[in-house]
Amino acid sequence: MATPDPEVAKVVVENGPFVAKNIIPTLWMVAISAASGALSFYHKVQDGKVRAFNITEFIGEIVTSCIVGLVTFWICKGLEVNEYLTAAGVAITGHMGARAIFIAEQWFEKKCSR
Repeated sequence: MATPDPEVAKVVVENGPFVAKNIIPTLWMVAISAASGALSFYHKVQDGKVRAFNITEFIGEIVTSCIVGLVTFWICKGLEVNEYLTAAGVAITGHMGARAIFIAEQWFEKKCSR
């Protein structure tokens, strides 16, 4: 097995998602995801799919949206996508919530089954 290059490892550690300089953008993406999840919950209430005061459903929607939004943010960051496109992608996938996870799962299964 090849030995990892210490310089590459240093760059990865210094630019990781939990480094102090990256916390503020990460928190912004969490906020965008949470707002998108709240909007998704609101649409479900309007469509009659959930009750308005279902706190468990609301919290689940927000948590799922935040996780999906963070994963989207990290993928975009890794691909060096423009920050405005990244924010848009985070908002869209945050609104999609569990559907985004399901779509990604299908994509990975399709790629792995070849």
